[in-house]
Amino acid sequence: MSDFVPFPPPPPVESLALIGFRLNPASEGPQFYTLFAMEGENDRPLTRGGRILFFRSPAQSTRALSATDDETMRKLGPAPKELDALCDVAHALFLANSAAEDEDGLLLEAIACLDDLVRATRLNVPAEYMSVLSALSERLMQTSEFGTWMTEQGLDRERLEDAIMWCVGAVAVKASWIE
Repeated sequence: MSDFVPFPPPPPVESLALIGFRLNPASEGPQFYTLFAMEGENDRPLTRGGRILFFRSPAQSTRALSATDDETMRKLGPAPKELDALCDVAHALFLANSAAEDEDGLLLEAIACLDDLVRATRLNVPAEYMSVLSALSERLMQTSEFGTWMTEQGLDRERLEDAIMWCVGAVAVKASWIE
């Protein structure tokens, strides 16, 4: 009976995803990339020597995957060449500074992606930044409106911007690059 939906549903299958990153608002698309293991117990980026492994072109994804020291990620191959998601930090900072809503979920996606990346660095996010990012993430999972909520909560947009930029900096200092 192939018409039946299996119950319980099968567990998700961990796979590789190509994630692009945009930091410069003048850039049309991603400026650099990494691979993520997705749908497993924890989403995690490609690493080498305890550092997040980035590359400049999707064509380098196979080379990057072979350079990782994470054997479990290599087994998830082959490396994708098509973009699965974009972590648009530039647009997330724009939203954090001036928007009342995250209509497309870009701010929430950027915070979630940065959370996974910072976890991979094994650095501790300062408590003041963690609290604003966590509270905002919870809010954005319920509704896209966050402007009036931030005012009601006494959360400062500058602190939100600083929290995002701290995460970007932490990831940058714990990065490795495929040349």
